[in-house]
Amino acid sequence: MNGRGQTTIDFAIGTSVFLVTVAFVVAFVPGIFQPFAEGPQEELASVDRIADTVVHDLLDGGDDTTTLDRECTIYLFNDTDTDPTGTCPFDDSDPLSEQVGLSEGHHVNVTVVGGDPNGGSQNPVCTDGQHVTVSDTDDCTGGVALNAGEPVPSSGASVIGRRVVHVDGTTATVVVRMW
Repeated sequence: MNGRGQTTIDFAIGTSVFLVTVAFVVAFVPGIFQPFAEGPQEELASVDRIADTVVHDLLDGGDDTTTLDRECTIYLFNDTDTDPTGTCPFDDSDPLSEQVGLSEGHHVNVTVVGGDPNGGSQNPVCTDGQHVTVSDTDDCTGGVALNAGEPVPSSGASVIGRRVVHVDGTTATVVVRMW
């Protein structure tokens, strides 16, 4: 009698174990390294952190959590060389990405807009160096738009964070875009 009657069954079981092992490795090994890779979830947390840093740390007006300091707001967005009050907690000569603690390879833009906080009919918030107002048009004629950071690219994905604030008697929305 020949003792090799189960060779086909042994081969099928061995092949099945091998294929299950390969499927396991392909399915679960990328998840092991995911905490070390950047992804949309990390960018969502970063854009919220940046929005909070801008509103609550850099531009905090001290009265309540949503009022921005008018002088520091103008200083951040107006590209002036000196802090008008000497009390702003940042140096405007540093790039915005450094001021908010953003790592290399990431880009950020902070824009202040007035109007509907949900995105409908928003106009830029402008400053003439003394006062902050919402523009009646798409641009800031006779003033500077409250816009800092790198220009937003016309294509590509970005993550957006918003904070509704008050500055110089104006209700506005701080829009933070990160890509």
